[in-house]
Amino acid sequence: MRLYAKELTREDIPFVCHVFEQNRAVLHGRHISPEEWRKAIFGKYADPDEVHFVIMSGDAPAAWLKLNGLHAPEIWISMLAVDQAFQGKGVGRFAIKQAEQYAKDCAKSAVRVRTTKDNLVAKTCYLNCGYEIVREMIYQVGDGINREGYEFRKLII
Repeated sequence: MRLYAKELTREDIPFVCHVFEQNRAVLHGRHISPEEWRKAIFGKYADPDEVHFVIMSGDAPAAWLKLNGLHAPEIWISMLAVDQAFQGKGVGRFAIKQAEQYAKDCAKSAVRVRTTKDNLVAKTCYLNCGYEIVREMIYQVGDGINREGYEFRKLII
């Protein structure tokens, strides 16, 4: 499987909708329409402090990766959603390595990420990629509910 990352384009919005909806339960998100995604990512109020990638497996989109904190010393993985057809095949690990390379290229000191305690796949993946749990906390997720979670960090430089 040949994996690579490309910057997300407007044409990728249907994939963002698809992969988010597939993973919405574990992400504790609400349904978001394609138009809402388009506005959030490309509209006039899009966050200038974030960048989006699609992880490709050959010609097929396999995952969506969103990074935040572009103007801060440390970068955040704020979304990593893998298409169900590609789960368990190293796509998530590849996306995490892509985030780390992006951080290196931007001279960031670390990569951080949060995940809820019930997302055992994500927890295991981050630990296997060398991330450390720096704190346990309660934070509000996409569905508006406060949930128990972990904050992970990996030093880059």
